[in-house]
Amino acid sequence: MIWIMIACFFLLIVFGVPIAFAMGASALMYIMVAGIPLEMVAQRFFSNTQSFAFLAIPFFILAGNLMIHGNIAKRIIDVADSMVRQLPGGLGCVSVVTSMGMAGVSGSSVADAASTGSVLIPEMKRKGYTSSFAAAINASSSVVGIIIPPSSTMIIIAWLANLSVAKMFLAGVIPGLLIGLIYLITTVMISIKRGYPRESKPTFMEFLNSIRKASWALLLPILLIGSIVLGIATATEAASLAVIYALLVGLFVYRSLNMKNILKSIRETIHGTGVVMITVCTSMIFTWVLITEGIPKMIADLLGALGLPAWGLLLVIIAIMLVAGMIMELVPNLFLFIPIFFPIATELGMDPIQFSIVMLVSLALGMFTPPVGATLFISCYIAKVGIEKTIKDILPFFIAGIIVVLLVTFIPSLTLWLPGIFE
Repeated sequence: MIWIMIACFFLLIVFGVPIAFAMGASALMYIMVAGIPLEMVAQRFFSNTQSFAFLAIPFFILAGNLMIHGNIAKRIIDVADSMVRQLPGGLGCVSVVTSMGMAGVSGSSVADAASTGSVLIPEMKRKGYTSSFAAAINASSSVVGIIIPPSSTMIIIAWLANLSVAKMFLAGVIPGLLIGLIYLITTVMISIKRGYPRESKPTFMEFLNSIRKASWALLLPILLIGSIVLGIATATEAASLAVIYALLVGLFVYRSLNMKNILKSIRETIHGTGVVMITVCTSMIFTWVLITEGIPKMIADLLGALGLPAWGLLLVIIAIMLVAGMIMELVPNLFLFIPIFFPIATELGMDPIQFSIVMLVSLALGMFTPPVGATLFISCYIAKVGIEKTIKDILPFFIAGIIVVLLVTFIPSLTLWLPGIFE
């Protein structure tokens, strides 16, 4: 019966049903046929969301939206421009560095792709970059939005795996910077080969001036992560303070927020939170059925029966997550794979924090690959180019991302060094 539920789930996805509803509908079918009381569905749907940590998610989303509508993207773009525009493919490099800066403000890859892409993609096309390459850079670099803290996705992982949010945030810093750096190198190498232009070299005063103008925005992630790591505030308290900070900066420092922008930010926050939480709730029901039927243990036994060494088993797990990231959204994948792969990784001697980041980066790569890549869809829409035309340009960034996944997997210090300092 369980295999019919799983087949129904994938069939609904094929027919275009949103993943959250596909998980909920297939799990509900199983529960009704199995004769499980429907009261159990309601209980599973809501009970596990009654967590103080989950309150941080809407606050993080709202703080990011207020910063974005407060015209913060332009200021961060100016900082990035004054740092790397003189490199080959200058505007492409600016796009990568801007995504790294926006990650610390918005914590959302989709928001980064939209806010950065709407400014830089048209300018890149005007300077002679192909539409497909402009879309590929924006889509791929935007994934650092959920890897560099703060990140609402990290909060979900920490809650699911019973880990410290502060340690998760710290563990994501070096891998996030590393993936940004390797994408910057990839952009430069492709730009040299294709002859994309450099921009004029910025002066030191221009750099300092751009830092000064963006300083209030750049302080936000420092204050946010610092308060959590130092134990001054919980993730939820820090997120709510971030909303107040973003509101005050937007209204009284940058003076770029008005009532219309504030209401728009609130509407987008309600929508974004609703999407995340409905996915969380239906994923809980689906995962509960899988665990009840012993699917995670069965898969673990199958992987163990392969007789592979530890490194080989890790490569198989990574390959599974990379493929899953291409065909399913990130949050449902977390609910599916954490119960299955965490016990295996722990048994192999891998630290749970390290494996959390390995899982996050592996699944994040699916955000800019077809057929369900959210940042890819947004970037292609802005660039006015078909998704199929970007595949060739996306491939080098995907390979570069896999290199980062492997580095994070086999060099524990990349994820554990910073959390270790603050223990």
